[in-house]
Amino acid sequence: MATSRKISKERMALKMSLAGTVLLTSLGVGYGLYVGSDAILLDGMFSLLSMGMTGLSLYTAYLVSKPDDEYFQFGYAHLEPLINVVNGLLILITCILAFINGVQTIVSGGHEIVLEHAMIYAVLSTFCSFAIYFTEIHIAKSEQSELVRVDSQEWLIDGILSAAILVGFVLVMIMDQFGYSQWNRYVDPILVSTLSLAAAVLPISVLRRNLKEVLLVAPQDDVQENVDRVIEKLSKQYHFEDYTHHLAKTGRQYDLEVNILVRDDNFWTTKRQDQVRQVLWESLSEQLGDAWLSVSFTGQARWL
Repeated sequence: MATSRKISKERMALKMSLAGTVLLTSLGVGYGLYVGSDAILLDGMFSLLSMGMTGLSLYTAYLVSKPDDEYFQFGYAHLEPLINVVNGLLILITCILAFINGVQTIVSGGHEIVLEHAMIYAVLSTFCSFAIYFTEIHIAKSEQSELVRVDSQEWLIDGILSAAILVGFVLVMIMDQFGYSQWNRYVDPILVSTLSLAAAVLPISVLRRNLKEVLLVAPQDDVQENVDRVIEKLSKQYHFEDYTHHLAKTGRQYDLEVNILVRDDNFWTTKRQDQVRQVLWESLSEQLGDAWLSVSFTGQARWL
């Protein structure tokens, strides 16, 4: 029931995000071309990119809720960090290209923009972006959803971009009042270059975290420490000859493999083996959730 509620809230958040991206993409690209602002066009392109990735995330949220099947026999959880890596890469590439374009425009002498219409877009975009961001971050925390959390980061980028564009356009108005209008043509490309560099921080963070999961790097956190502690306690309690264990986190699913070396066949009956599995599961299930748990017993050290 809890899993079903989580999936439902995930989909609701992502559908809301998708609707928001359709609106802001239309506004951003349309206004950007109309008023001649690369900064607004960049904001619209981020929204366009978000629209595609949100749709993909929505489909991924549906897939990861499915049980394992004939084709994906370990389930679909591994798709979540993979999609987040693709998402992060696309945003990072967009930031790099926008920075290059901004620098080239500065070098070529900048360009003029239609300020009145640009201000309308900046206000609307800033309000919508931060409204959706705070809504998604609340859902991501309450439902422990990485998909929604990553999607919320895109809205944070959009919100920061829009707010900075708004501040930039206010500066243009102030400069006009004080007789420095000759510099106004540089404000837009300077905004594009600065914001693209600032926005690149978030996709880099997403890539670093999710690449670890794609590469099956063992989580270095309290979950790993607790797993180590529980298995070591079991080893002393049941007098294992030796043991090894491997923990990985893929999306929302933990995979734990435990290999135990035993010598006394009479003592290690099937019933006792299942007892160890049960104790292990009861000790870790609250923290690991719906984990993939494999516990193997062997009499030969080479199988550890």
